Amino acid sequence: MIKYYDYVFVGSAIEVLHYDSEMKNLISNNDNGYSKVLFKVDSMIKGEPNLKQIVIQASDGSCTQRFKLGEKFVIVGNRVDKVIWNRTTEIKGTSKDDFINEIPPPPPYNDGFIRFEGNRKAYRYWKRLARRHTIVSTAMCTSFRVGSEYADLFLK
Repeated sequence: MIKYYDYVFVGSAIEVLHYDSEMKNLISNNDNGYSKVLFKVDSMIKGEPNLKQIVIQASDGSCTQRFKLGEKFVIVGNRVDKVIWNRTTEIKGTSKDDFINEIPPPPPYNDGFIRFEGNRKAYRYWKRLARRHTIVSTAMCTSFRVGSEYADLFLK
């Protein structure tokens, strides 16, 4: 399984990521965890050994993984190489800054990009993140709490 992924590492979420500071504060007070976070890398099993931080983009949908700040995970995922804007027809009643769609397929089917439609502010935010950090896409099926049976398989 590991051969299909770019990164396998152990770390913990240290910051919630959101393009809107008010939403970021609101989300940060939510105790359910977060799907878009900055991770501190404790140990790299596969990937670039000198990386200290990685942006995690958990896929949205039924396989969304939620990360609580400080909780340790084994992350298995693929690098996101591009953040692209793909404007489609506008949905009646929305403004150009309304969030319409964010589609990163879960690994290993990720084509190496995050596509934004209808929210240019979020698109610009993620473009800036991509210039400063490595972005890795993961999902609930490929990220495991340290101490779980599946995480132990990677840590042996």
